[in-house]
This record gives sequence, C-alpha cells and structure tokens, in this order.
Amino acid sequence: MYPWLWVWSPQVHFPWSGSVAQKIEPRTAWFTSMIPPVSGDAAIEEQVFNAASYGTQLGLITDVLLDIVKETEILSPRASKSLDELKALKSKIEDIKKISAKK
Repeated sequence: MYPWLWVWSPQVHFPWSGSVAQKIEPRTAWFTSMIPPVSGDAAIEEQVFNAASYGTQLGLITDVLLDIVKETEILSPRASKSLDELKALKSKIEDIKKISAKK
C-alpha cells in the first residue's frame, strides 16, 4: 500500500523552482491605498480629488480668505505675519503657474 518511507517525504526546492504565482495586473487604485482608513471613505476621497485636486481646493480657500481679510482692519501681529506669508506664497504659486504655462 504505502511505501516504507511514506512518513519521510522531504520537499526540496532548488533555485528557481519555487512558486511562480504573482499578480501582474496593473494597480490602478494607488491613490485609494494611500488614504488611511481613519481619514474617511477612500472611494469618496478619490472622487473628490478627481473633481478638484487638493491644490485647486486650497487655491479657492486662499482666494476667499484673502478677500475676507481685506475687509478686516485690525489683525494681531501673528495673524498679520501669517497673512503676509500667505500672500507671498500665493505670489510664488502664481509665478510657478506662469513659468510652467510657458513651457
């Protein structure tokens, strides 16, 4: 019935003789996998990003914030410094956009 060495049946794996199963389909959900589960629903985040990138969203928020700040007259020194930095940053971003549009 069974050979006398049926208990001793070693598995020998020579080089290049192991399992060759691998996934070869392209990963198209790379953005979704970068969003941690605690951040919310990754599918919704991906749809929002496809509608408007984070840069676009931040640009709109910056524009609204700068317009609102124009109406206020009194700012703390810290807020005034941050406002100057925000204006400088927006200027740099606009310069980058102009340079990249010329290329």
